[in-house]
Amino acid sequence: MLQRISVLCAALTVTVACGAPTLAQSESEVVGRVGDQAVTMADLDEAWRSNDAASRMRMLQELYETRKRTLDIVIGEILIEQVAVARGTSRDELLAEELPSRRLPVTDEDVSRVFDQNRNAFPGRTLEEMEPQIRAFLDQQRPMQALHAYMAELRDSADDVHIDLEPPRTPIAVDAVDPVFGSVSAAVEIIEFSDFQCPFCQRLNDTLEQLKTEFGDDIRLVFKDYPLPNHEQAFKAAEAGNCANEQGQFWEFHDTMFAKQDELQVDDLKRHAGELGLDQADFDACLDSGRYADDVNADLRHGQAVGVQSTPTVFINGRAVMGAAPYDVFEEIIEDELDRVQ
Repeated sequence: MLQRISVLCAALTVTVACGAPTLAQSESEVVGRVGDQAVTMADLDEAWRSNDAASRMRMLQELYETRKRTLDIVIGEILIEQVAVARGTSRDELLAEELPSRRLPVTDEDVSRVFDQNRNAFPGRTLEEMEPQIRAFLDQQRPMQALHAYMAELRDSADDVHIDLEPPRTPIAVDAVDPVFGSVSAAVEIIEFSDFQCPFCQRLNDTLEQLKTEFGDDIRLVFKDYPLPNHEQAFKAAEAGNCANEQGQFWEFHDTMFAKQDELQVDDLKRHAGELGLDQADFDACLDSGRYADDVNADLRHGQAVGVQSTPTVFINGRAVMGAAPYDVFEEIIEDELDRVQ
């Protein structure tokens, strides 16, 4: 079985070799010395975290995803062997029976999608010119995709498969002034670093609304400001959100700013406050004074320290999701987190 797994690993696009020796070292292990002063693995990791938190977060995530894909293959191979034994047949005979029906045809839509996603790789070439090569490439991938689909079906139907591979987690401090939606006892905490002028953050807001509807009391949302320097109105909008939070209407103001991203000048923010029924004088005084500028800057520094470089960046129980990922990415992680607490 290990030989088959190594072949399958070679077919994956991975960042570490499936058969490579482990590089793991304990935190206490000495990895360098200057005279009598030792440098441990823990020292090295802390320096990495302090000096380049963003690359550390990305690389740990890539390593986890690589191991997760490989674990799925190992488990899938075990399940295939079990089914083959139960049916009194060989692995190859079993796959010859099961895979053809799972091999999807290559459609014109598939070809067009690959062409559109990789236009820069085909300079000066038309879809018609590239169609035979793209179709042949996709057709070569279909057997492996069929195998992975069968493995996934076997995992889903098995009641004795348990995944204990721990994902990388980044601890995020939640401050008393942070806007929060949901119960502190919720099993899943979603912390979002966001920018009110960011179009991708606006897109993510729709996803978060879906999650609130789908998961209800199981999730808790925490908002942190991360106004990007290239968004001129973002910092003052972040202050305005804090001023609204002071009056207990952060989320209403939050939704209004995302719905009206072209109306984030100071006069617009004050008008939004009045339309939402906030105490106008208190809100205007709060915004004009810059009362929450230090809090916004504190969120920025905290985000930078944990590896945030762009918005939106979300941490689900410490598990990083960068960008406005599709709904099913968030759904999968949340369901996995709920399974872990059961």
